[in-house]
Amino acid sequence: MSAIQGTPAPPDTFSNLSALVQNLQEELLACQRLALLGNMTAMIAHEYNNLLTPVAVRAEAALLSPDDGEFVRRSLEQIRRQARRAIVVSERLLQLAHQRERPTESCSVAVAVRAALETMPRPLEKDGIALHVSVPEDLWVAAREELLSQLLLNLLLNARRAMEQQRTGTLSVQATLSGENVQIDVRDTGCGVARDLLENVFNPFLAADPFENSTDWQRVGLGLSVCRMIAHHHGARIQGLANEDRGCTFRLCWPAAANGPNTPTASC
Repeated sequence: MSAIQGTPAPPDTFSNLSALVQNLQEELLACQRLALLGNMTAMIAHEYNNLLTPVAVRAEAALLSPDDGEFVRRSLEQIRRQARRAIVVSERLLQLAHQRERPTESCSVAVAVRAALETMPRPLEKDGIALHVSVPEDLWVAAREELLSQLLLNLLLNARRAMEQQRTGTLSVQATLSGENVQIDVRDTGCGVARDLLENVFNPFLAADPFENSTDWQRVGLGLSVCRMIAHHHGARIQGLANEDRGCTFRLCWPAAANGPNTPTASC
């Protein structure tokens, strides 16, 4: 026998194993950094697509009506506002990817909802979708307005997509105060998601197949992943619920804030 059972391994064997473990740990860390970079790049590209699509639509509309000076002026104002918003959102997302402290600003839920609706590239009624909004003006949450409205925009776009094929439906946005939290529900009457699949909708690697249509960012499964990241960094929760009749509801549980900006808030 070349070795006796129970005999300690030579010291150089332990040093080799230690070096191997260290190398594997370094490689794992490098892979994690690359994965984070790739995921963040895809997320920002996804959000830019959501924000720049209405910019292109308004620019094309203005070019088709060059003699209508007032319409062109309004279109340019909207384009400028949207471009600035895209810059701010990208900066905020990059900050969230690295910071550990939760934001302390406060924002009006009603203002965030209106901003999200104004960013929609196409009016809902053109797709036969009825909109119902029930959000009190005095509801405030601990959030950066740009990021909360971006989260809501993703939920609105997903809800509209779920109802596009049927060319009819109802989209409702409701917010209520529940103890120290604000509950925000975005509900649609679309095709819905199977209950056993709801737990995967926030995972970009399980929610959709990017090879099905690689140019369609809405199908890559990134929108809800962005929503979860934004909610998590604000100390909020998000969950998907299957409606009893049809469609689904995405529910946010967000730490409430007193009226006015920069007010300390309770944790969710």
